[in-house]
Amino acid sequence: MKKIMMMMMMITMMMMNNTTTPHDTHMRAMIVTQLDYTQDIVTCVDVVGFEWQFYGCEDYAINDLVCTLMDDNGTPDTILDDIIIDAEYTGYRME
Repeated sequence: MKKIMMMMMMITMMMMNNTTTPHDTHMRAMIVTQLDYTQDIVTCVDVVGFEWQFYGCEDYAINDLVCTLMDDNGTPDTILDDIIIDAEYTGYRME
């Protein structure tokens, strides 16, 4: 019984001291600029000019418009460490 009580106290203390930063998500529009079929990597550029990459180039073409769901990685003040969670085709840009 003592072991169970001690374990419950330890779990409660760990839960109370949880100091992890919450993660938020946001959407970001991009255009496909490069496809690497050998490594299955799609390279995109957003409107600010930042370059992003994700896997799964079989459904994409150069100049496709992509909407991505981004995780802020616990740092809401910068996008430099954000992670692409999902990418969806949204259209094609004609030149």
